[in-house]
Amino acid sequence: MFTQLFTIPATVLAGLLFTFTAVPALASLDCGSLKGCDRKFCEIENQLNIAEEKGNDRKAAGLAKALAEANLHCTDEDLREDLVEEIDEAKEDLAAYEADLKEAEEDGDMDDVRKYQKKIEEEKNEIKHLENELSNLD
Repeated sequence: MFTQLFTIPATVLAGLLFTFTAVPALASLDCGSLKGCDRKFCEIENQLNIAEEKGNDRKAAGLAKALAEANLHCTDEDLREDLVEEIDEAKEDLAAYEADLKEAEEDGDMDDVRKYQKKIEEEKNEIKHLENELSNLD
C-alpha cells in the first residue's frame, strides 16, 4: 500500500520535472539546418516560445500573428526576392558611404573619415550576411 502511494506521486513529480526542463530546450530548437520558409517558421516559433516563457503576452501575441501570416503567405521565391532587394539596397548604401568617405577625406575631417570607414565595414558585413542567406535558400 505504502509503495503504491509513493509511486504515483513520484511518477507525477518526474513528469512535471521533465515538462519544466524540456520546455526551455524546445524553445531553442536549432533552425540552422532548415531552409527558406521552414527556417522562418522555426525562428518565429523559437521567439514565440521564449516570449511565452517570459510571460511577455503582447510580444507573444504579435509573434503568433506573424507566424500565422508567414504560414499563409511565405514562399521561398518571395524570400529570395526580398533578399535580393535587401542586397541591392545595402549596395546602394555602401556606395553612398564610400562617396561620403571620399568627401570627408578631401575635407580632412578625420572624425567623419572614421565614421564612414566604420559604416562601410558594417555595410560590407551586412551584404555578406545577406548573400549567405540567399545562397542558403538554394
